[in-house]
Amino acid sequence: MERLIISLMLVAQVLGAETEYGNLVGSFVDETNDIAGTVYAADDSRFYIKGFTFDGNPSCAAFYAGTTDNPQDDDGSGVVIPLKSGSETLGRPYQNEDLLITLPTRKVKDYRWLSVRCSSSEILAYVFIQSDLTVPSPTSLGSFTGTQHKVKAQNVILLNRKQIRFVGLHYDGTAPGAVFWAGPDNPRAETSFEVPHPSSNPVTRLPMYRDDTVTVTLPGDFTISDVRFIGIWCEPFDADFGHKTFSVSSQDEANLPPMVKPPTEAVPGTDLDNCQVMRSEMFHIAWMADMDNNMMTLEFRGLVAANQYMAFGISGSTNETEMVGSDVTVVWIDPNDSTAKAADYYLSRRSQCIPNTGEGACPDDIPAAGGVNDVELISGSTTNGVTVIKVTRPLSTNDTLDTPFDLSGSVYVSWAIGFLNPTGHTAKHDILPSPRRNVTVNFGLTSSQCPALKAPENVPDAPEPWEIEPIVADGNDTFVAMIGPSGGQKGYQGIANQVGWGIAWYINDTLIPELHVRRGNTYRFLIFGGDDESDPSLYHPFYISDKQDGGYIQKGPSEQMKETIYAEPVAGPRCEFQSSSGLIPEDYDQFADYKARLTKKCYVDNPQPAVLTWKVEENTPDLVYYQCYQHRFFGWKIHVTDSAVDLSTISVMSMTLMSCLAMVLACWI
Repeated sequence: MERLIISLMLVAQVLGAETEYGNLVGSFVDETNDIAGTVYAADDSRFYIKGFTFDGNPSCAAFYAGTTDNPQDDDGSGVVIPLKSGSETLGRPYQNEDLLITLPTRKVKDYRWLSVRCSSSEILAYVFIQSDLTVPSPTSLGSFTGTQHKVKAQNVILLNRKQIRFVGLHYDGTAPGAVFWAGPDNPRAETSFEVPHPSSNPVTRLPMYRDDTVTVTLPGDFTISDVRFIGIWCEPFDADFGHKTFSVSSQDEANLPPMVKPPTEAVPGTDLDNCQVMRSEMFHIAWMADMDNNMMTLEFRGLVAANQYMAFGISGSTNETEMVGSDVTVVWIDPNDSTAKAADYYLSRRSQCIPNTGEGACPDDIPAAGGVNDVELISGSTTNGVTVIKVTRPLSTNDTLDTPFDLSGSVYVSWAIGFLNPTGHTAKHDILPSPRRNVTVNFGLTSSQCPALKAPENVPDAPEPWEIEPIVADGNDTFVAMIGPSGGQKGYQGIANQVGWGIAWYINDTLIPELHVRRGNTYRFLIFGGDDESDPSLYHPFYISDKQDGGYIQKGPSEQMKETIYAEPVAGPRCEFQSSSGLIPEDYDQFADYKARLTKKCYVDNPQPAVLTWKVEENTPDLVYYQCYQHRFFGWKIHVTDSAVDLSTISVMSMTLMSCLAMVLACWI
């Protein structure tokens, strides 16, 4: 009994506590052992439910707020609270999900309880709303009238601890450099700062407002208690067009709602018969086989960006998951028009597609491949951060590049997620079965399902690329060119702002440095890129061109005519830097730290480099590129000048400081 009393006291102490989700109402009392969640009053009309769990049964379950003293004695005066989607029923299972629901009528304090129920006689779970609960609510500050440019507002509302809303805002929009302005003192104080425009109106200056409702968000860590005014200010002329003053203490701020970001809702599961998780919380594949009509329906469900693809299909080996020889369907959302796309691919080699020969990871229907695109797009979209694309393809075809679906048992499959390169073809995958393992799917199953997919609440920004020191050639110098891993978004993709194949040139042991050379000088490049012409994945001739993409062999006659080559291609023995399994470039802030974990390997004993000699002629443009003749997106910039580069203007890895490298390479020269 004493233990129970202590527990009740602890609960009483935390009810109403102010949190980032609102003021605590309590946790659901579960009548079925299948429901859990903690409820907060986000403001006077919304509940934030943290960690909601429900097994999905019964399907009629809904959130319901009532006014009677006991949830079991509902008199019909309550109200169903719809989900963000508009659905009045929960509709599916939930596993530790966050929800933000809005009362359709009245306020939080007008109700006595919130429940999960199907009817007044079937209460699944409930939580009482205490009569003394403090519910955070916006604060109205009233109107203000400015002094210039017709600035005024009918009301200014402290919407929550970060946001301020102007109601009936007027401004003629004619002043240059006008901005929303706030600060802890007065508009002319040095502590004042600009408040960003609403994201829905990202213009360079404030537009005209005519009786508009405008909500602004304080930048950075500023909250309402940090400021004493909000208004419109003209920076070029230090002019105050009008503002509203107020004073909110930290204690008063606690009575304002928190700025609650609506949680990302999970996307309901597939309507197809079967589903299997390829990568937990990232990629699911669903399917339905129709033997009567020789048709397989595939549904790709993944957390991918608009320029990423999802690939799935039959493995190139009947004994293991093997990329080479795989017949896969590739789907993506086109970043140019936000529409879904799908293609039939055959992976003949571990290399980017060589359109002229059809070798590499190529669509079936390019002329050199000689196949047919047997994939038909049905639908595709991205909702709540989850991309769902549905396609059909025959169970079997007469296309020699297609592998039939075997419905008699488990078969090995291949899958991957990666970026599309600028040509619209797949680049080397970034994500694949991890750890690298064999994956099987039984396409003959009659029923199997995946959990709902949900995007993370906070999607991290793309990582900042490494800062690669340029190499400045002081005279007639020698460079060493090898290949190695491209370093993902920290490396080639981030530095060159384009997607490659996963490998790139290393010059003097450095990933795609910018080179600085002088007209009239002669330079030697010792090439260790690979010279096996029988295998495109091992053949990387080095050349210098005026095109940023390179890959001269891949291009058609019209493209080739537009390209000028300044140093003809040279192929040398294969030496490369290799990455160990599990080495993730994004884990390293500095290239040097990443590079220290690579190993150098040559595939012949005592390799002798091929030598490319380049005399920089007077007509050489200021900017050219070192590239791979066989593959696109391999190299980077060469800056060409008439005189010595001012070394103080750039960060430099001077060639004179590379003498130690020269000694190491002496046996190759």
